[in-house]
Amino acid sequence: MPYFEIKKEDTGFPPAYFSDPDGLLAVGGDMTEDRLLRGYHSGVYYWHHPLKHIKWWSPDPRIVFFTDSVMLPFSVPGAAFTSRVALQPEPLLRLCQSKYNLKDQIGPEWLSERMFRIFAGLHAKGLLHMQEVWQGPDLVGGFLGTSLGEICFGEYAVAMVPGADTFAIIHAARYLNDRGVQFIDMQKETARCTVLEYDAISRVDYLGRCRSNEALSPI
Repeated sequence: MPYFEIKKEDTGFPPAYFSDPDGLLAVGGDMTEDRLLRGYHSGVYYWHHPLKHIKWWSPDPRIVFFTDSVMLPFSVPGAAFTSRVALQPEPLLRLCQSKYNLKDQIGPEWLSERMFRIFAGLHAKGLLHMQEVWQGPDLVGGFLGTSLGEICFGEYAVAMVPGADTFAIIHAARYLNDRGVQFIDMQKETARCTVLEYDAISRVDYLGRCRSNEALSPI
């Protein structure tokens, strides 16, 4: 299937409904805070293989996690976890790198230093929600997502011990719900955590929500 090519000087995205059956919309462009935010407002997210061009996706259906579906307290059997909102971005971002930056398995989950700087910049602007999970004195998991208006666009969930990613998403959802966020975008079926119950909404529905949300949180 054909796809669009984005040049570095291009500031926008093609309409997301032109995505192919797998959800691929476009390839190329640079990666900046501004482009990332424009992508999310356009209903598009990135997968960035560090050795290839950036790919931009808008699958149909879209997997989301409605934040009002969470009931606390929530625990993971056999795990003594605690959770808190990260005050500094580096510990959780470095944890993601230690989990996903495997030399022999370079793939779309790789967290490059460029993306590290972008996420740190978004955190400094109050746009990145980071939920840490601790087991005693050790940071063992977490979740991070770009929070714009009523949507949190999920970026990474990480677990160094079983269940830590689920625990992070649950506690992030409750925190975000209290602040008016309606749902966490979990992107596509293959990218989601299978322990939790998610909802699938059509691309048309999702894009409508993104358009309404952009008015609440313009770039």
